[in-house]
Amino acid sequence: MKKFLAVVFLSVVFVLPAAAAEKKFDIVAKGGLYASPYLNLNNNIFDVDLGYSLGAELFWYKWEKTALGLGVDHLFNTDIENTGQKISLTNAYLALKYKWLTFEDKEINSVYLLGQAGLSTADIDLIDAKNLAGICLGGGIGIEANHLIVEVLYTLANWVITDNDAGYTRGFLYSLKLNLGVKFSI
Repeated sequence: MKKFLAVVFLSVVFVLPAAAAEKKFDIVAKGGLYASPYLNLNNNIFDVDLGYSLGAELFWYKWEKTALGLGVDHLFNTDIENTGQKISLTNAYLALKYKWLTFEDKEINSVYLLGQAGLSTADIDLIDAKNLAGICLGGGIGIEANHLIVEVLYTLANWVITDNDAGYTRGFLYSLKLNLGVKFSI
């Protein structure tokens, strides 16, 4: 593990400044709205109120139209309807961004496709679980206009639930997500 971390550190120290000189990196800060979320616990469906999230991404344009990225997104405490309970979650993911359409000298710079896959941790008041971790997936479309972005994504977080009194073994949070953000190129 130490060797892996050393390789990652050296890569960041030597590759990041060289690539940054060529403006191959984008840093994105964004806020999102989980527009139609619902929670599935062992096929027991719970509606969830609109949820707000904050996130950040770093994209590296290895190829002209395709970027590899790392991201994190946190959904703040959101009410689970008719239960008096709350849910919050954090997703850390790898991303792939493809500039599907690009425009020169237009208000809109590009239309892109975005895919995400990573790890998800959650805190659900309905479940007193010690380990609530799993995977997250997302996919959708976005628009870049100068330094602004707008995205529409479909997201899924899936957890394995252990050590709990409620008897749940699986949890899913499905949602349509709308993001607004600001992009900086370095």
